[in-house]
Amino acid sequence: MKVIFLDVDGVLNSQDLFERCGDELVPIDEENIRCLKEIVDATGAEIVLSSSWRYGWTEHRDEVQDWCQLLVETLEKYQMKIIDKTEYFSSGRREDEIKDWLEKCPEKVESFVILDDGDYDWYRHGYDKHLVKTDFCTGGLRKEHVERAIRILNKKHFWRFFKNRKRGAER
Repeated sequence: MKVIFLDVDGVLNSQDLFERCGDELVPIDEENIRCLKEIVDATGAEIVLSSSWRYGWTEHRDEVQDWCQLLVETLEKYQMKIIDKTEYFSSGRREDEIKDWLEKCPEKVESFVILDDGDYDWYRHGYDKHLVKTDFCTGGLRKEHVERAIRILNKKHFWRFFKNRKRGAER
């Protein structure tokens, strides 16, 4: 299983988009959604919401508050969905929330990427190597982030290279 830990504000939207939309519902930039879709299509990754937007979901996973329905509908429009969300820790340490999710995941996670604009202590668990840092002020998730995210998710582990090479030699 490959996982994308998704932040929303600063990844799927930006300061420019907020300014253009004014008082409308919190916006989602469809150009940024297309970038996310490119990552999903190239990797087969599943989306886990690590954003503060997860507070829009009630205790029952499928019940979504109105202000988050826009996210659900926009993802569905591009054949994507959120499979889960990280738990909220009162410490506010997103890196610990992701670590907790990874430890509790019943499936083997072969790779993951974190799409986030936040300045958390990503290095604490070695997650800085999994981070694709976006910027709220410069448009959020852009084309230049897509390649890096795909590389992180599709990275072959060094030991697998030798294991597969040995199998090929035995045939």
